[in-house]
Amino acid sequence: MKISLASPLRLMGLLLAGCLMALPAAAPAQPWIAVDFARTQLSGGVYYLDAGIHYRMSPALTDALHNGVSLVFEVQVQVAQARGWLWDAQVATITQRYRIEYHALSRLYLLTHLNSGAQQSFFRFPSLLTTLGELENIPLLDAALLDDDASYTVRLRARLAVDALPLPLRARAYMSGEWSPVSDWYTWSLR
Repeated sequence: MKISLASPLRLMGLLLAGCLMALPAAAPAQPWIAVDFARTQLSGGVYYLDAGIHYRMSPALTDALHNGVSLVFEVQVQVAQARGWLWDAQVATITQRYRIEYHALSRLYLLTHLNSGAQQSFFRFPSLLTTLGELENIPLLDAALLDDDASYTVRLRARLAVDALPLPLRARAYMSGEWSPVSDWYTWSLR
């Protein structure tokens, strides 16, 4: 009588496949940062930007924040002139920077707009993240700088500024998505 190893291995493979099929399908991971909407409006010869960005914090970044690490987030906006036979020409690049800090003694979160120096304090962290994601009436571009006949696209993304992290944390940020969250580019037409 011959004993074959193929049948027990085949049986184990079928059992493993059955167990994997019985597991619930994993939900796709939500991005840490997502741009919900962005639009521009012309007022008084200047284009202004409105955008909504949804920020979620990874456990690692939340722990770092509560242990005294300041986090700097950037909103990058690029305006480009569409050209048919060449790559698009960059017309303007604007970066809005925001710093988040937690003060353990007062138990307050502090949001600082680094471009203007304006500060706000919050008792609740979700309130800070909501405010961080609401961009309203940010001057973007003077309409006089644009050609009337050309078409322009605007793209926006938000990200954690890895270069603003303390040096020991930068290595982690370069290797892990939860330490360096970034949204996808959100693109729309300027006019």
